[in-house]
Amino acid sequence: MAKSEGDPVFAGSVNASGALQVRVSKPASDNTIARIIRLVEEAQEAKAPTARFIERFSAIYTPIAVAVAALVAVAPPLLFGADWDTWVYRGLALLLVACPCALVLSTPAAIASGLAVGTRRGLLVKGGGALEVIGRIRTVAFDKTGTLTEGRPRVTDIRALSGSERTMLGLAAAVENGSSHPLGRAIVDRAAADGIPLRPAKDARAIPGKAVEAIITGKRVTVGSPSYAAEQAPLTSEAEGAITAWENEGKTVVVVAVDTVPAGLIAVRDEPRADAAAGIRALSALGIHSVMLTGDNPRTGRAIAETLGLEVKAGLLPEDKLREIGALKAQAPVAMVGDGINDAPALAAASIGVAMGGGTDVALETADAALLNSRVMDVAALVGLSRATLANIHQNVAIALGLKAVFLVTTVAGITGLWPAVLADTGATVLVTLNALRLLGYRFKEAA
Repeated sequence: MAKSEGDPVFAGSVNASGALQVRVSKPASDNTIARIIRLVEEAQEAKAPTARFIERFSAIYTPIAVAVAALVAVAPPLLFGADWDTWVYRGLALLLVACPCALVLSTPAAIASGLAVGTRRGLLVKGGGALEVIGRIRTVAFDKTGTLTEGRPRVTDIRALSGSERTMLGLAAAVENGSSHPLGRAIVDRAAADGIPLRPAKDARAIPGKAVEAIITGKRVTVGSPSYAAEQAPLTSEAEGAITAWENEGKTVVVVAVDTVPAGLIAVRDEPRADAAAGIRALSALGIHSVMLTGDNPRTGRAIAETLGLEVKAGLLPEDKLREIGALKAQAPVAMVGDGINDAPALAAASIGVAMGGGTDVALETADAALLNSRVMDVAALVGLSRATLANIHQNVAIALGLKAVFLVTTVAGITGLWPAVLADTGATVLVTLNALRLLGYRFKEAA
């Protein structure tokens, strides 16, 4: 959204172009980021869907159980002249057996254990609701840079189309100086390593998803994607050949242009994380489809995707990622894994958003879960933990309802009395708690 002098600026806003001077008008406790944090804390206190269902069920079940126990106590003596002591005794025993304590405890106990196990592994999940949904996902969408790759790209190739490589690299570094983008930092680092001094830049601005440009020594220097450069001026066959060859090697190529005339090419490569391929295989073993959503060019995206063994959709702007997530979500629950500000809309739109621990604050605040160790394998570990937690919940519900069903029948039939009913109620609660604690011994499967 365009801003002019005097307009308010939200904390956490991203400056797409130009340089701004802003004045702080509110304390940190009352800014947008603080409000987001409070919302996250409230979400952490939210109950899991199963827990909410059981509470609603208990609200109906408890009055019915009390009414049935009262009916058992008074109906036989009143209608059939049965012994009052016997049937009041059975009614009290039935009331004890029907107590929903174990049922209500079955889900939160398992969720608490699951969250504790995840925390030990460095898997932070914002509440039981998120932990439940993770186990039901059928597709995982990954960002590329900083998620599937290390996020520390380096310059691999430099080619000048006019003038010297040193001059061309110096111009590119001057434009990118101060940029937070990984590719920009790689260019600046290479210039520093080569001992190239940076010239002062004026009127720097970014063209989101396309280029960065600035005025240097009176000339407009642009560092952008090959497609954007081709829109400004034709590329030579030599340049196009080099771009194609480098992109087929999984490298990202930027074109440096001076007054729209291409002056050189710089290739940058960001290596995949060491565990990325193993992480994708682990998800496939769980029956989960993986797809990479990247703003990089199709050839580079395809080269990285083939190495890791997953589908790729490349050349995407943030709004394109959002649209892809919406299409996937319409088919089945989907998780989005990312680390940058540009990933935040997709993280929020997905069934579950998962942020890499080394990512931006915005991504971490938006996501439902965070991988503190920034390992791709931990996505599969998170799914496995969620499924184990769901299985534990189902076991707890079966224990609670199974014991009650058996003792309801035996109590009404007069086979068991008050004390067995007390033991059944207390025993079910103890068994549910012990089964939930058993989840604390869950062992994560490592990559083969």
